[in-house]
Amino acid sequence: MQVEKTEMNILVIDFFSSNRAAAKQTLAEHKVTVCRSYRDGDRLLDTPRYDIAMQKHLERKCTSENMPYHEARKKSLAETELPYWDVVFCDLLMRVGPMEQNAEGQKYVNQKMAVGWSLALRAAKNGARYVAVVTQTDCDSHPASAMLDDLNNHYFTIDGAQVLMTNKFTWVGIDDTERVCEKCGGTGKRTNPYGSQYDCHCDGGNIYAERGKDWGRILKQLVDSEKKG
Repeated sequence: MQVEKTEMNILVIDFFSSNRAAAKQTLAEHKVTVCRSYRDGDRLLDTPRYDIAMQKHLERKCTSENMPYHEARKKSLAETELPYWDVVFCDLLMRVGPMEQNAEGQKYVNQKMAVGWSLALRAAKNGARYVAVVTQTDCDSHPASAMLDDLNNHYFTIDGAQVLMTNKFTWVGIDDTERVCEKCGGTGKRTNPYGSQYDCHCDGGNIYAERGKDWGRILKQLVDSEKKG
């Protein structure tokens, strides 16, 4: 799905391999990095050199270089070897690893918690242009997902980033995983207008292909919402 002519650096943080595969498939025209855990995402969003980059940017503003804001900022970040994420997408619920906490805090290690909020806000703080938290957990199965019900169609602007937090999204079939429904032999096959063919509408409604989140559609929604202002 073509969103912009300019290639963007995109980070996708999601535990499920199918969702990471879907990211590479639906965002193929961009430079995509994927990881599976909060800890990996936390590392990739690390900001020790961020303040140095911002200092370089401020120095540029005070000199005769007279660069546009985003160009000067991107150049400053590149000079500090800090990855520049134009887009950061992540899941809502993730298992967290050990942190510098006491015994009381350590009891939460490896538990699934709604930490996607934190990663999203940090991404916006660090200058990402588009940010989304997308959970596939049903709103009836977890209170953290239920809390997104009233936010599904709203786009926030946080530190200049377009931000979406949602439990509503389109599935896309993963290429080369399609298989024929055992119940109908493929006669109930349906074509998904936004991606690969992936599900069956026979009496059993059997899924016959591996599915992942359509991150390309999420990005398009964010870009369109920004254009509308």
